[in-house]
Parts: sequence; structure tokens; C-alpha cells
Amino acid sequence: MPGEAGERGEKGGRSVPEQKKLRCLLQTFGCQMNEYDSEVAAGLLEAAGYKIVQNSKTSSVIPAKAGIQSSGSPIKAFGDDKEENADVYLMNTCSVREHAEDRVYGRLGMLGKIKRENPNLIVGLMGCMVEEHREKLFKRFPSLDLMIGTRNIKELPALIDEVRRSRKQVAQIKQDGISIEYTDQIKRRGTFHAWLPIMTGCDKVCTYCIVPKTRGSEVSMPVREVYREASRLASEGVKWITLLGQNVNSYRGDVVQTVGADPRVRPESKHGPAHGSAPTSVSFPQLLEMLCEIEGLDRISFTTSHPSDATEELFQVIARNSKISRRFHLPLQSGSNRVLKRMKRLHTIEHYRAQIDRLRSLVPGISVTTDLISGFSGETAEDHQATLEAMRQIRFDSAFMYKYSLRPGTPAAKLKDDVTPQVKAARHAELLALQKTITRENRELNFGKTVTVCVEERSSRDPRRFIGRTDQDQKMVFEVGAPLVGARACEPGDFVRARITGLVHETYVGESPG
Repeated sequence: MPGEAGERGEKGGRSVPEQKKLRCLLQTFGCQMNEYDSEVAAGLLEAAGYKIVQNSKTSSVIPAKAGIQSSGSPIKAFGDDKEENADVYLMNTCSVREHAEDRVYGRLGMLGKIKRENPNLIVGLMGCMVEEHREKLFKRFPSLDLMIGTRNIKELPALIDEVRRSRKQVAQIKQDGISIEYTDQIKRRGTFHAWLPIMTGCDKVCTYCIVPKTRGSEVSMPVREVYREASRLASEGVKWITLLGQNVNSYRGDVVQTVGADPRVRPESKHGPAHGSAPTSVSFPQLLEMLCEIEGLDRISFTTSHPSDATEELFQVIARNSKISRRFHLPLQSGSNRVLKRMKRLHTIEHYRAQIDRLRSLVPGISVTTDLISGFSGETAEDHQATLEAMRQIRFDSAFMYKYSLRPGTPAAKLKDDVTPQVKAARHAELLALQKTITRENRELNFGKTVTVCVEERSSRDPRRFIGRTDQDQKMVFEVGAPLVGARACEPGDFVRARITGLVHETYVGESPG
């Protein structure tokens, strides 16, 4: 077992040193679901005796609120190291955009050169690129030793051991099941926030999206397991959980009926069996209400939602539960109905605007964020203008905007990628500039307001200042006054009230009485 202590004794008058732990450098590309998978992988490998490090200079996780759009605490590195010093180099990969894959390809090329100097280095891939390209990657990169699918993470330590023994390429890619592992061996980045995946895959048919191919059809974790895991996290001191799923609000978890079952995981369901029989599944709004009952959890976020599943029931649940984050991320992708139809987004701009209007009427002050794609197949100048107009009317608090990248294997791959790179870049720049203006104007409307902030860390520059996120998941740096006599000083994980006094770029500046 790597990292287990070697025998100590005398050999030629000298003691035999303790066996050195093998170093595994883990780099994550992509979304928060990948980040969770990496935390699970790190925990399993550490339990197997590996020393886990991560090169923070090359960490490529999409910022919190991008990718599958998480609201949650910032991602922190496990530690720093260099590729040359690792015994195992793992990359958890993303296929959503071509740029993400290109970065992995570039790093694989670099690792091939390092491996010529260090032939014992084991190079492995996890994540969506493995699911998409499979054994083709072995042929393209002979220096690649290991590939493991999203449904096989628990087998990672054994597979690395197999590579070490055989020095042959090894792949394990399961075809079905759910790619979620709940384990107490997880190596989380922090203590007060945790990712909690509740479903994977997507049954929507958005023409540009690779997720149905890489993550498969929608599969939800049983409601009892979700509730149990959330309760376990709360018992360990976690105060903020972010529910994850490629289409999180389409969650429908099976209810397993057992003797002595907790009645909180058997709620009434309008979708359950008729004639008064017990419900067989729980919807996403129902799950949210159940999780809000868990003592110790102070904030619950979720991401990402699809407009087709953003229902009145969901909006009502958010409105009556203050624990649920006051940020709602709902990807629009385009403000043109013609483009939305080509994307097969299953909604119109009129329907989308009506949803946002209803949500804002029920939950005043809620922050609405989105995703937008510039230069999709067939997008005209008029379509682009329609997107700009939608932004002006809806006034998102922030948006993640991407130049369209054709993904092989998606339905849109059959459509002509007829918007030139130059036009895509110009339209993308226009979207960015408009959103920057709207974001600042929206932020300035909150000057003077007192908000609840989750404290994430103390400022390294000024010990009186702390960094945190508001209920709207907006970053804030605030100064804390001296605590009252007998009161505990402010610490990460606390929820405090702070007054917004200014803005630096998109970050609030404020003050808290302590």
C-alpha cells in the first residue's frame, strides 16, 4: 500500500528509513461537479496512503458560479507542487468547450516530455474527456497510463496500483449508473461549505451541449441518501451546502419505504401515486423544503437550473425559506427566439422574461444570473441585437458569456459553424461590455443596505477585514469592529450582518459592527 510505513530495523548498522508516501498531483478542469469528484478522489487516495498535492498555479476550475454554475465558497488548492516532483499526475477533465480540452492536450504533451526524464511518472485522466474520447486518447498520447470514467472514481486507488505493477495502460469506464459517490473520506477544501451532488446527466436535447454524451441520462440520488448526507455534513460543522446537478431542478429522487423511516423523507407529492398511497418520488422543491429543516445548515444553494424546470412551485419554496440562497442562476443562452429554437432550448424569450418577473415579484431583491453564447450557428446581427436587448430589459446581476465552440458528437455539429471567429469575438466583447455596465449599476443600487454575509476568510492584508459572500452570492470585503465584551470574535463560517458602503470593481466594500 503506498505510504504505509516500512519496517524499521538494522541493515549494515543503519536503520531502514520509513517508506516515502507517493505524491499525487491532482488538477481539476471544468465545473463544480468535477471539483466534487476531485475531492472524492483526493480523499480516497489519501486514505490509501498517497500524499495529495495540487499545483495552484495551474488550477483550472471554472470560477464559482460558472460551468454548471455553482454558488459556493471559492475553490482553494490542496497545496503547491511541481509536475517533476509528482509520482502520479491526475487531471479531472472537461469537454464543455474546446478551449478546456485544448488545455488538457497541451498539458499531456508537456507531461510526455517530463516522462522521458521520469519514466516512472504515472499520468491519468478522469472526467468528461474520458467519457467522450475513451481509448482514442491512449492512441494519441502514448505517455497516458490511466483513464477512469465518472462512474468509477472509487476504483481509482486500485487502478493506479495496477498501473504501477503492470506498467501497462489501464482504462475503467462504466457505461451506466450514477456518477456520484457519497463518502466520509472526501477531502473537502474548507470546513463550512460543501458541494452536494444530487443528480447527474441531462435529458434535455440542447443542440450545442455535450453533457448528455459525457454524463448520460438524468439519474437522481435517492432522497433518503441526500438527506442523510446533508445531515452528516451539518453534524461535521458544514453551514452552507451547494446542491449540484447538470439540471439540478429536474431532480426526482426515489423514496425507499422502510420500517421506521424518517417521515421527513416521505412528504406528500402531487406527482405520487393516486388513491392516497405513499409517494414514490420527491421533486426538487420538496427536497429543498426538507433540507431547510436540518439544524445547523444556514444556507442552501443550487445549480444549474433549466427554464423548463423552473416552476411556480420552486419559486414559492424559495420565497418562504430564508435559508435558500437569494441568487438564482438560469441560463438564457440567447435573446433571439430563432436561435433558441435552433438550440432546442424549449423556451422563448417571452416565457423566460415572464419567469424572471414572477420570481422577482415573489422574492424581492433576488439576484438573477445567466449564461449567454455568442456566435451560435446561424446567428445573425439581428439575433445578436436581440440578446443585447434582452440583457437591457432583464438586467442580470452577472452573466457568463462564451463564444460558441462546436463540439463533435452534439446535434449542432451537423449545423454549419458559419459565424467567423472575428465576428464571434466582436459580439462577445459587446456582451461583456454591456454586462459590466449593468452589473455595476445593479451593485450601486445596494449602497447603504445591510446584508447577511457568510464569512469565508480573514484578509491577509488587514486582520480587521474579512472576505465573504452575501445572500445573493456576491463577494464582499468588510471591516469588523471590536467584539462586545464576552463576545466571540468573527470567524470563517459565521453569518454576520454588514453594511455596504462602496464597490471596487464587482466586489462590495462594507463594515460590520462585530
